[in-house]
Amino acid sequence: MKKILLSLMMVLFLSSIVLAACGTENGTEEGNEDGTEVVKETDEMEPVTITLRHTQIGEGKENRLNLLEDAVADAESKMKNATYEFEAVDGEVNRFDKLPAEMAAGNQPDIFDLFGGADTIRYAKAERLLPLSEILDELGLTDQFIELGEFTIDGEIYGLPIGGFTEGYFYSKPIFEELGVEPPTTWAELEDIAVKAKEAGYVPFAMAAKGAWVPMMTMNTLVGHSAGPDSIQGLVEGTTKWTDPEVVAAFEYLEGFVEKEYLKQGSLGLDYGEQRNQLITGEAAMMFDGSWTSSVFTDPEQAGDMLGDVGYFAMPGVPNGVGDQSAVNAGFSNGYGFSSTIADDEGKLAAVKQFIQSLYNDEMQKRGLIEDKLLPSMKIEDLSGVDPLMSEIIDVMNLAGGAFPTIDGVVQAEVNTVLGEGIQRILGNDVDVKEMLEEVQEVQEKVNQEG
Repeated sequence: MKKILLSLMMVLFLSSIVLAACGTENGTEEGNEDGTEVVKETDEMEPVTITLRHTQIGEGKENRLNLLEDAVADAESKMKNATYEFEAVDGEVNRFDKLPAEMAAGNQPDIFDLFGGADTIRYAKAERLLPLSEILDELGLTDQFIELGEFTIDGEIYGLPIGGFTEGYFYSKPIFEELGVEPPTTWAELEDIAVKAKEAGYVPFAMAAKGAWVPMMTMNTLVGHSAGPDSIQGLVEGTTKWTDPEVVAAFEYLEGFVEKEYLKQGSLGLDYGEQRNQLITGEAAMMFDGSWTSSVFTDPEQAGDMLGDVGYFAMPGVPNGVGDQSAVNAGFSNGYGFSSTIADDEGKLAAVKQFIQSLYNDEMQKRGLIEDKLLPSMKIEDLSGVDPLMSEIIDVMNLAGGAFPTIDGVVQAEVNTVLGEGIQRILGNDVDVKEMLEEVQEVQEKVNQEG
């Protein structure tokens, strides 16, 4: 993962690599620089309809939806016989319910939101995913992505990340100024700020835990710090157990947040957007979230009076933590996959290639960085116009000594489900942490054995 960060740094600051792919103006033919035709003339093709499943729902994903719609409009302008039929589905519903059921039945959409890691491994083994290596070679895109490891199985590529991310603490600069504190560099300093914020009448940490994946982000980094950057992958490989003392200690930090009343009462019943509102309205001092959230704080309509007053810092290392405590959770795990059923359909295959070209290019990646504050998944050259908050996030990544993956991108769905329920029970002060983790370990061992 350190190589990922180094690669991203090189892309963001040295801008030393030039894209090889090129577009067209007339919309009937695409080609590489060497003149190789990659999308054939479509006028002779029968009309095709491409089903496109996305998860860009809600206020915080408006910019990303706009990018997707513009990419599809571009694709349709160049593929006159193709219609891309949108279907919007909640991210969790798509990932944990709808898509798995469709994959089992073999009736998955043509294009769909896909996570790398365990999801990609499972669907690739079931032969539900379209192999992309040859297509990327054909389009001249093979070397243009920063990191495809989470979508690569046995050397074959099965998905394309739309962008990258890292996770850390967003904070209210006005509240920090009022409290007389600076972004913390140690766990003791973080706790000191939490205490001062609570005493001043603020919620120390905004959290909306109706969706288990939201508090999972905090737990992810706590585990990465307490048990070490390699511990998360080790859970699947069997070298780390959920019951290891360092892992238990990570969950006890979250339990401590509850016991010390660092979170808003009723957090379990709040939707994701509510934790952003706690920061924007001045109710909360800090919020742990992904870098994608910066799009809310740099949008005048959404940020309101907090525009320009939200900062960012990495979660400090924990006492007695294993490994490099400056490591961060970062990756390129969310993007698009394509159904294996279209491999023999010439019309749909051409439409998928055009979709890839229209979405994965220099212009769209830069728009994602500026408009959606999404770290690029491809190597882009022009980085002008990046806002100050995004620069703070990039600075944190530059200072990181390494990176570890998301837990829900590594562990199996069965483990993720019982883990999420356990985290919510911690937040509800309704579980013994060690007993909960013993239950998670039992599930982990069972699914590991099943392969």
